[in-house]
Amino acid sequence: MTRLIIMSIGGSPEPLRKSIAEHQPERIIFFASHDSITKAGEVLEQVNPKPKCEWEITEDPNSLFECYKTARCCVERAMHAGFSPEETIVDYTGGTKVMTAALILATVGCPYRFNYVGGETRTKSGLGVVENGCEQMYSSMSPWLIFAEEERRQVILLFNRGRYSSVGEIIRMALTRKLPGEITDYFKFVKYFAEGFLFWDQFNHKRAADCLSKGIKNLTEYLERHDHSQWNSFTEDVRHCFDILNDLLLKTNNLKKFHTVLIDDLLNNARRRIAAGCFDDAAARIYRSLELYGQLTFEKVTGCSTSNVPRNKIPETIREVYVQKHTDSQSGVIKLPLQATFEFLHTADIDVGHRFFQIIDEIKKIQSNRNESILAHGIKPVTENAVETIFQTVSNFTEFKNAYNFPKLPQS
Repeated sequence: MTRLIIMSIGGSPEPLRKSIAEHQPERIIFFASHDSITKAGEVLEQVNPKPKCEWEITEDPNSLFECYKTARCCVERAMHAGFSPEETIVDYTGGTKVMTAALILATVGCPYRFNYVGGETRTKSGLGVVENGCEQMYSSMSPWLIFAEEERRQVILLFNRGRYSSVGEIIRMALTRKLPGEITDYFKFVKYFAEGFLFWDQFNHKRAADCLSKGIKNLTEYLERHDHSQWNSFTEDVRHCFDILNDLLLKTNNLKKFHTVLIDDLLNNARRRIAAGCFDDAAARIYRSLELYGQLTFEKVTGCSTSNVPRNKIPETIREVYVQKHTDSQSGVIKLPLQATFEFLHTADIDVGHRFFQIIDEIKKIQSNRNESILAHGIKPVTENAVETIFQTVSNFTEFKNAYNFPKLPQS
């Protein structure tokens, strides 16, 4: 049901009259110039029942900026009147070329329906206006069909830069409008992949796996309907990532226990943060991977965690010092921080502990950068050079080899 038409008005009243007769709105907001507003009477003289009419008049019908501002006033007037986008049609048939362009630009961001009245039979040997009685309605000529392709290109650019949250926002808005079938199908699977990789970056692995599963299903259906050979590499890459994620969930018993795959996950996450220029975030992830490496080694050696160490597990040479320094005052439980964990391993003659103290100078630099970061105890940002050095030191120490990247959408 059409209750409102936002209509640009120009020299020829008949096409606009036909549009009004076809849609029979309750109200019309005319987008006009000082010259064309006088045509409103001609447009309405044969219309029954007559809709309620309002006007927004541009001061300069040849200025795109002035016309755009006036067209936006039409949109605001429609919103204040309480008409929903589903009840509203934008008719860009009349007015100067600048006025119609401005009206499209001002309304294309809203999920309105669009209408254009044209025809094949025109005056001036086919170069003039449509002859009376030969008008045709083109309700399918929504400019959003063109803008949707531009939105798709923007989605590709942002997705491939890891801006998954922005991708999701664009697609959610786009899917509120009527789109070509192929672009709708495209957005449906890309939406799930963007959400999945965003959840993965946020360490919400279960939701990430659920989204990637849905994305793969929708991608498979898309490729059955649309033959695109350039998707072969992307499909392989996304399935590889999905396998990695499922392996992580399996080995950690759905994130209920520690496993070395979490070190790979942290360091790959850090690589993505570095690529995005988020160096403090990357440093926090790298430091946590170093800490986790120590915790896992400690647990393998002792059979207990660093957050609850039995007194008799501590070597006698350091036992009293550890009990004094690392016993929690409230719980009475012995808890070991990072360096104490590696000192324990060193004293217990474990190779990881020896290797830690072979690079202790580099480790101290890592700890200093981490402590001075605004995400820890200081206000000093971590530099790109510092975080790359930190990453190299920790990845070598933890013997990190399983580097992988999130897939990139094909450009075409």
